[in-house]
Amino acid sequence: MKGAGRTISALVRRERAVLIAFVLGLLGLAATTHRVVFSSGNDASRWAQVEALVDHHRSSIEGTRFAGVVDQVVIDGRPYSNKPPLLAMAGAGVYFVLQRCFGWSFAAGVGMHEIVYWVTLALVGLPIALLLALFLHELRATGIAPPRLAAWTTLALGAGTLLLSFGGTLNNHAPAAALLFAAVMAARRGWGATAGLLGGLVVAIDMLPGAGFVPFLAAMLWASGGGWRQLGRYGAGVALAAAVFVAANLATSGTLLPPPLVPGAKLPWHTAARHAGWVYLPEDWTYPIRCLFGPRGYFVVSPVLLFGAAGWIAALRGRGPLPRRLVVPLAAGVLVQVVGMSLVAGSYGGWSYGFRYLIPMTPLLMLAAPLVLAGWARLTFFAVLPVSVLLAALGAYHPWPPAYEQEADRIPIASLVTNPAGGNAACWVEQHWPGSAWARGLGARFISRDESERQAYYAIFFRSKADFRTAARYRLALSPPVRDHSARAGSSEP
Repeated sequence: MKGAGRTISALVRRERAVLIAFVLGLLGLAATTHRVVFSSGNDASRWAQVEALVDHHRSSIEGTRFAGVVDQVVIDGRPYSNKPPLLAMAGAGVYFVLQRCFGWSFAAGVGMHEIVYWVTLALVGLPIALLLALFLHELRATGIAPPRLAAWTTLALGAGTLLLSFGGTLNNHAPAAALLFAAVMAARRGWGATAGLLGGLVVAIDMLPGAGFVPFLAAMLWASGGGWRQLGRYGAGVALAAAVFVAANLATSGTLLPPPLVPGAKLPWHTAARHAGWVYLPEDWTYPIRCLFGPRGYFVVSPVLLFGAAGWIAALRGRGPLPRRLVVPLAAGVLVQVVGMSLVAGSYGGWSYGFRYLIPMTPLLMLAAPLVLAGWARLTFFAVLPVSVLLAALGAYHPWPPAYEQEADRIPIASLVTNPAGGNAACWVEQHWPGSAWARGLGARFISRDESERQAYYAIFFRSKADFRTAARYRLALSPPVRDHSARAGSSEP
């Protein structure tokens, strides 16, 4: 009887901690969610489709406030967002409710900041908060980490990675990360239909990491003892998600395919960069190393992830409570994505803070971090954590900063910044203490030693985050080439 009481008490404490993680995560994201649409293609393209669906009752984006966005394709003479449409359609649903309840409207110019805030919080902030709760639950339920270390690891995930940086802007990577982590949890437990549906929805929202992880989820399901019956249910779940994906495509482009993959779809501009379909390819052989370990690299912007990578190596060697039959497919799935994305996804994600394509892998990487957090490694982790939080917070300040893309297509002034963390820091100091010694020093280090070039970069930077009051302080030097390229600023990838 006493043993049962202790078990129930432990469960209550565990679930209370999970609820606290959710609430704190949601409050933190609510505080950092932006109220503006950035000029980056990834952000503005989805908002163009949201506005088109609700205010213009069509899927093509001409006539919207964001019709000139870089991330679009032209099909039969009409422009469409080049993003998988499901997330924007969900955003249109939230926007429709807000419009009916409060009268807010993009078309009328009423309540635009409120629309951006609440749609972003619902589609990005809420999934991340749920992810943090699930992450903490999984760490404790599997025995990977004791309660206190599990809490610190969850904090590192939520506040020290690109999840924080991109948690306040409309993007597909963060909700895909939440869905993928939930799919892995379901596969580990042998829940075939749930794993298949969630994994399929990842494909519908973030195609490359989703499609790349589907076979590894099936392998995990088999390794968990699900057998052919659960694999059949898994296939049914994937098929249901695929039907939703196809229906969204039909409603948008009129074909089974998302707009960028429709035969005959065209870019509205010329690009000299190497690309395969609609994906920019790396510009040279050093790119895969630089996008992981360079100044804007995945492991450099979020250094706590290095402990996750070390943790998976330890798990493959038999450390930790997870059986090796589950560790192998999960670790392999993460490795394939990290290596694969770095080999094929060029341009660093366009105008973006860090290598955003790997955000869906972030919680899976961090899951194994506690396995190596002992002794000197634990001390190192707690020394690195504040740095990682600071870097993530700099990304939250502006997740889509003007930055170097490809040599073939680079925008001269934007490409002055090759280290977005340093660039964001310089702009933040300049915004709050303009012309100070710190601002001049950081600007010279991370932007340009030339004052006129710094002025031009500041103008583009603050315009790109819709902070026109601050942007008005600065002279847009070299204005003809900047204006020629500014319409196509940002990413051109799904």
